[in-house]
Amino acid sequence: MNGLGCFSQGMGLIAKPGLRQYVVIPFLINVVVLSVFIVYGLAQYDRWMAQVAASLPAWAGFLSWIIGVLALLVGIAVLLYGFLIIGNIIAAPFNAILAVKVEEYLLGRPLTSSIPFSVVLVRAIGRELVKLLYYVPRVLGLLLLSFIPVLNALAPFLWLGFGAWMMAIQFADYSADNNGVSFTELRRRMSQNKVDALLFGLLAYVLVAIPLLNLILIPAAVAGGTVFWINHLVETREQSA
Repeated sequence: MNGLGCFSQGMGLIAKPGLRQYVVIPFLINVVVLSVFIVYGLAQYDRWMAQVAASLPAWAGFLSWIIGVLALLVGIAVLLYGFLIIGNIIAAPFNAILAVKVEEYLLGRPLTSSIPFSVVLVRAIGRELVKLLYYVPRVLGLLLLSFIPVLNALAPFLWLGFGAWMMAIQFADYSADNNGVSFTELRRRMSQNKVDALLFGLLAYVLVAIPLLNLILIPAAVAGGTVFWINHLVETREQSA
């Protein structure tokens, strides 16, 4: 099963009777976080546009709508990334539990590494911070590259590739953490399955970017990431354990 198939199977898994209840809390968390971001973003946008309109001379009033459109596009991008980062941190323990239940469902046996929720809570949030430490320096590097003449022509492709890579890591990491695999080891295994990882991550990157639809697609990506873990990232000695 390639990366695209893993994501597709994840979408079907979250509708299964034994797994649906583990989607409810992540879904509600996503709804609340996205609603807060939208309300706050609209309020700040209206306030900022009023300041822009007041600062422009009368003859340049027509520029306000151009600035407004550009600001709206930037605001949507910031809102999306902010929602994904904050939403994933808050929902991380529940996404980890969903990944456990999906893995148990697919393997037909309980995980030997099942641990209390209090431990899952602390460990899952800590793992999200580890991913942020990996993510932020690379994003800053891509931002810098985007302003370098000639090289910045490559920036859109690098952004797309890096976004797909991070999505694959993000959603496969819940199962890796549940099975006691370090973030460094996960990246090593992912690098051995780059094509499938990028296929999975690219589909997740595109679909999770769709407002409102992403509320349910994020749990689907968690389930798909678990399928990807089982099919591509579990080493032989773990499968036989």
